[in-house]
Amino acid sequence: MKENEVIVRTNGSSASLARHETEDFSVPDADIIETTEAYLVLVDLPGAAKEQITLKIDQNELIIHAPVQPYHEPDVRLVHRELNAYGYHRRFTIGDGIDLASIDARFEQGVLSVKLFKSEKLKPREININ
Repeated sequence: MKENEVIVRTNGSSASLARHETEDFSVPDADIIETTEAYLVLVDLPGAAKEQITLKIDQNELIIHAPVQPYHEPDVRLVHRELNAYGYHRRFTIGDGIDLASIDARFEQGVLSVKLFKSEKLKPREININ
């Protein structure tokens, strides 16, 4: 991975359904925004509870896991399903240019916002001419 290549690859799209350990999950939609100071990863997690979301960095990956409880009672007969009852799992590859000590995460209105601050070596700077 190139030094200035911080977040480039993701591992899926919202249309996919896969398995994580012993449970099914959906790969949630995400946007990645770059500013001069940071990368902002926005992940759509409708139906997830803040207390149930797991967010971790493992080696060079940002890993998001969020189970979702069914919207109906377990003793009812489900006639048709379109609402996600699988939960979510998504991985993002990150490079060395992230300051791991200053990652900030917030969850509001079903959207997880993860701010990955750039290390000083990636930030633009002016060079004085002598």
